[in-house]
Amino acid sequence: MLQFLNIFKRSKSKANPSDKPQSTEWSKTYGKYGLTPPERRPVRTNSLPNVDDNPGSALPFVLPLQRAETIHKINLKRTKTVVAPKSKQLHADNAKSHWINNQLMKRQDEFVEWDQPTAFVGTWNVHGQFPPPDLRPWLQDCDTESGTINDPDFYIIGLQEMETNTEAYFRHDPMKESTWTRTILESINGGSDAYYKVESKQLVTMLIIVIAKKVHRAAISEVQCTSAGVGLMNVMGNKGGVSVRFRLHDSYVCFVTSHLAAFAEKTEKRNQDFIELSKRLIYPNHPDPLTEYVSYSWNNGGDEGVSFMENNQAVHDWDKESSIFHNDVLIWCGDLNYRVNLNEAVIKNYVSQNKLTFLLDYDQLSIERDAGRTFPMFDEGEIEFPPTYKYDAGTNQYDTSEKRRAPSWTDRVLFKKSPVDSTRPSVELLSYKNCMTMMNSDHKPVRALFRMNIRKIDSRKQHETRQRLIQQIVDNPDTQPRGDISSSFIDFEKVRFMEYKEKNILLENTGQVLMLFKFISSGEEDVVFPPWLQVEPSSGVLAPGEKVVLRFEVTVDPTISAPLNRGEQSIEDILILRLVECKDFFISINGDYIPTCFGVPLEQLSELTVPILQVTNTAYKPMPVLNQIDVPKELWMLMNFLWSPTMFSMEPLFLEHGDLVVSTYIRDCLDNGTQFDGNVLLGGSSPTGAEGEGEQLATSMEHLNLTEDEKRRKEIVSANSMIDVLVAFLECLPEPVISTHLYERALDAGDSSDAMNILKESLAPFHRNVLLYIGIFLRQAIDAAPANCRNAREDKIIETFTVLLRPPLDFKERNPAVAKERREKFVVQLLKTCKT
Repeated sequence: MLQFLNIFKRSKSKANPSDKPQSTEWSKTYGKYGLTPPERRPVRTNSLPNVDDNPGSALPFVLPLQRAETIHKINLKRTKTVVAPKSKQLHADNAKSHWINNQLMKRQDEFVEWDQPTAFVGTWNVHGQFPPPDLRPWLQDCDTESGTINDPDFYIIGLQEMETNTEAYFRHDPMKESTWTRTILESINGGSDAYYKVESKQLVTMLIIVIAKKVHRAAISEVQCTSAGVGLMNVMGNKGGVSVRFRLHDSYVCFVTSHLAAFAEKTEKRNQDFIELSKRLIYPNHPDPLTEYVSYSWNNGGDEGVSFMENNQAVHDWDKESSIFHNDVLIWCGDLNYRVNLNEAVIKNYVSQNKLTFLLDYDQLSIERDAGRTFPMFDEGEIEFPPTYKYDAGTNQYDTSEKRRAPSWTDRVLFKKSPVDSTRPSVELLSYKNCMTMMNSDHKPVRALFRMNIRKIDSRKQHETRQRLIQQIVDNPDTQPRGDISSSFIDFEKVRFMEYKEKNILLENTGQVLMLFKFISSGEEDVVFPPWLQVEPSSGVLAPGEKVVLRFEVTVDPTISAPLNRGEQSIEDILILRLVECKDFFISINGDYIPTCFGVPLEQLSELTVPILQVTNTAYKPMPVLNQIDVPKELWMLMNFLWSPTMFSMEPLFLEHGDLVVSTYIRDCLDNGTQFDGNVLLGGSSPTGAEGEGEQLATSMEHLNLTEDEKRRKEIVSANSMIDVLVAFLECLPEPVISTHLYERALDAGDSSDAMNILKESLAPFHRNVLLYIGIFLRQAIDAAPANCRNAREDKIIETFTVLLRPPLDFKERNPAVAKERREKFVVQLLKTCKT
């Protein structure tokens, strides 16, 4: 048993190190062993530290997670919603320009002076109306954290439904555009002449207007417009987008306004509209040597938007054309028409109580963006204003007509994310609000205020920086690239499930010319790295004498763990690092993967007649057995420990998280097939482990005189640790208890006991046994709970054990909040049918 305590000591605080003092009696007890347990977590909540994608996850409390994005990556793998970046194609003939442009991007502060003008971006679906005489309530008094701003440097106004009659499709009438432009200028100039119109562009019912302070006139150049219709037959301009792009000093800024497909059920069409507009809003390109290094960064795989277009079969010659993503600043506003996936009465009820956060969980745009299906490269400010659609015109009253349209945030302003490796954001959001005093339309206008970072390049200083870079790679009689690495061996040593490990080697250019490096595939398949390994950077260019650290990262997660746990694969590979026109380095990757019952399919666990660690040690290959047990022994061990009146009588059971140290001990017992030791978990009078270990541990614990309160607290922490392990075990199953192909049928099973019984009969026998075993256990845990916490325990069980089911790959969850409710209804119905 002491060896387990030593393991705890070595693994303490890996998942979430903290300097805060520990507060539980369990921590005090382990302190007497000379151990410092990891930070105790608070009570179970829907918001865990750094885990946004799956707030109910038990993984941080059980497994040695070391990176906040680990669960995020697992969820993306399980739903296949990752947009793969365009890989950088480096060749020897462009290595010099690649290196120089990358270096100029990194060192641009040497020759760039940054200006920070502000931009007001407003959007309004005006429903065919002329403007009111005074637009100042919308266009001025922008409150920010640093005060009110009344005179931004730029105004960008996007209007939709400028016309509502069909004549607009065949004949352009400039009167409304002129009237709106004049009224906007009058409202912001206030009798002065500080602003002027830079450009405007109308497509049937959509209009974009760009206005600037006259002091910026000399800095504005290369003004361009474009538009695309995605309405009827995917070409008509009743729906679509218009865009204006211009150069401001030496940065490019672009603004888009759009009107996407209407009706709540047209989410997929709106997503497609976004893709079409992204591909078709194209400008002619006018290359400039001064900004060439910036354009290179967009085209060389460094821009998420450009990669998104190319992944969606956009074919363009970027030497001659530019997309909306070929800009330093890109802001998209408009009536995007994404709705709230709730009925009209429910939405109005929550709006009246100002419970907007609840409604935003059902906002289609947020759902689709989170899933990576639309606007994945954009950010949006926090929405703290009520839905902007649909109102009775002339009032602040939501629709009272026969149609009674459900309120929604159809009108939005989004902005392109800055590159991950950027030293400064290209744009900063200062304010994001609506304007309730504008009542002409059935929509309310929205406004956002931004601060832009605009470069002003000193051409002389840029030339000096470029020359210094060229001097580093000046032609040399020795034209042969040469390089060396610090080691050809990477040993990760012991690799555990869900444990992040990192190793580095140093690559150096030892020659006199530029050296291009890249990892290449070792076989016929175009696979460079095994699924458990990531390497950064995987390619690049080094100047003479330059060095780069190659980072090798290993993580075995539930999506790839099964063959490793079965011993069919190992942490072993040979990578080929090619120095172009030089030589290849062969880098040996090794690690000793420690098998675990986590991440192993239920059926395979049931087939094992020995603990999983013994399977590997004896090279035993599991074979089906005739007398297969009804549930995996690991699941039985966890639930058998908990399945007693004493445990069920604990008030905090299920309501708090346990302790990572205790969870580690529990996991070790499961993997080794060792019985749980009462002294370790419950403070009992005699240990239950191996005889020698038990006597030694008992001797070392003689000085511990736990009070009844201390003992009770230790029992509670141990019990909740056991629950954490149980939930994490279920989370990590490659195929959940409810097979993914039955996911939608399982959601329907929440509606009635008959549907639930039919679902159970559809399950494979072993999965059915496991489901019933867990269901009966949870039912009894609720029924035996103390009266004062029974409802809370039931609510937490319903929320937590939705891990029993999971959607299949490529399943498009259009409304995660509703799906979550339906998963919870499934658990409710399961508990009803498991009453004894």
